[in-house]
Amino acid sequence: MITRIVIPQAFENMEEATIGVWLKAAGDAVQNGDAVCELITEKTTFDLPAEGAGILRRIVTPEKSIVPVGFIIGIIGDATDALPDADAENAVLQAPVPETGSTPAETLSVPALQISALPVRVADAGSRLRATPAARRAARERNVSLEDVAAAFPGKVLSEDDVAKFQG
Repeated sequence: MITRIVIPQAFENMEEATIGVWLKAAGDAVQNGDAVCELITEKTTFDLPAEGAGILRRIVTPEKSIVPVGFIIGIIGDATDALPDADAENAVLQAPVPETGSTPAETLSVPALQISALPVRVADAGSRLRATPAARRAARERNVSLEDVAAAFPGKVLSEDDVAKFQG
């Protein structure tokens, strides 16, 4: 039986997550509840547990990709199961919402997907903006662009102190 590994909405205003490290590789056996990858959000970092058992048949989304809630990042199933077209399903998630009021989720056969119209972004190793939740909060409170702070501190995981140094 095929199980899609989907970005969950871990908290109310979560819109996207970054794939940290894949803890399982394609071809690895996965048990229900096993951590399959690390997810990084604006508020927290956590291991995403599998909601099914089988073999990790495909990693759809590579590490360091920023994807919206509801996005299929991997597929678990038996070796004989036919793989679904996750790329097409993800494309539906990124399609603009039609003016008729229907949502892209209504065209999917996958139940209960959370939808966000955010595009997938893959961060380049040299331009990846990495910041602690405290730094993100400090930047919002001080109305400072994290991109500007990152330019002043290239290649660093930004901290609340970096935001203060940048502004001060």
